[in-house]
Amino acid sequence: MEINTFLNILHLPDRACSTFQQINQIFRVRSRRDEEILQKFNLAPSPRTDYIICMVTKREQAPHEGMFLKIFQNLDNARHFLKNHMSEELRKRFDLDTQRLEPATYIDRKLKKHYSDLVFSVRLVGYKKQFAKIYLLFEHKSSPDPLTGVQILKYMALQWLELQEQHMLVDGKLPPIIPIVIYQGQEDDRNMCSSFHDLVEMPSESFKVYIPDFSFAFFNVRGMDEAKVQEKILLKFYVEIIKYQNDPSVKEIPPRLVRGLLESLDHRTALEYIDIFFRYLVKSTEHLTQEDYEKALELLPEGGETIMETLADQWLKEGEDRGVVLGREQGKIENAQQYILENLTERFGIVNQRLTDKVKSIQSPDTLNALFKQTNRVNSLDDFSRLVDKASDNE
Repeated sequence: MEINTFLNILHLPDRACSTFQQINQIFRVRSRRDEEILQKFNLAPSPRTDYIICMVTKREQAPHEGMFLKIFQNLDNARHFLKNHMSEELRKRFDLDTQRLEPATYIDRKLKKHYSDLVFSVRLVGYKKQFAKIYLLFEHKSSPDPLTGVQILKYMALQWLELQEQHMLVDGKLPPIIPIVIYQGQEDDRNMCSSFHDLVEMPSESFKVYIPDFSFAFFNVRGMDEAKVQEKILLKFYVEIIKYQNDPSVKEIPPRLVRGLLESLDHRTALEYIDIFFRYLVKSTEHLTQEDYEKALELLPEGGETIMETLADQWLKEGEDRGVVLGREQGKIENAQQYILENLTERFGIVNQRLTDKVKSIQSPDTLNALFKQTNRVNSLDDFSRLVDKASDNE
């Protein structure tokens, strides 16, 4: 076993799921070989128990992902959100007091940059055993993806298949899954279909009977009614930050956030959420300065220095990342300039200093690429010098 890999056997109905923020792969125990693994750990499969073998590797979370997961993994926050944003008919069918977070994720590794997900189970009113699933899909992308419905269909199918393979179906029936998409883009930049049939080209009505159809609830955080989340301090600030991160008024949020969380939560929990919210703000807005964060953190009796150090590390890392990208681009430009001069020297002999300086003054990779091609076509250094002068004038 590699040092960074370990196996956990989890009892799904009872175990907490906070560590599953770092799940990259989930392997279901179902084959003969997998049964041998169960025996090795002295575990016996149960018709009402779903066992997972998890290969967990540490993955750095993006600030928006960490904030979403932290807010909605809290059952109180999730329950309040559902009560205020579900239709009355659905609310009547769900016993939200039985709501439970499932330790599962269905997002492919390659899509982790764009999506996060949470799965809840909740008992259906009037049923003794049957549970429904509520699937929250959070879309991180700043530009809309009209085919999000395809991802939802895939994730719903994966959940049903797992229940079938684990013999978890009640009376042979698939449980209902309610898909909810949460998005934080501009209020008017989304033209997304909420019915799967709307995503499929239908040559005629006859095609519709062969194509699966479903609808999903869609919530744009920026468009949410703030009055509906006022009762829950964490949801309140979550919605505020998403809505006003690109507005100069965001400067008013950090001190109010610190005071509000200190008054509503125990000190340790308040620090934890302040750190999460501030790290998101550092990443998402340019309207806040280091001084704004420092003044807000001065309101803390203790712990502000640690949060400030975390933010400083984030600023440093972002600066290093930008430096690496710029360094790579600059390296490409210098290489292109050198190739041009070497090719000219090979064809025409010594290149004068004026032409050398002119070539090195050009910073556009596209222009340098075009000039390099000309080094094999021109008949003299004078001809190439005229091309360089023309290119310089156009930059």
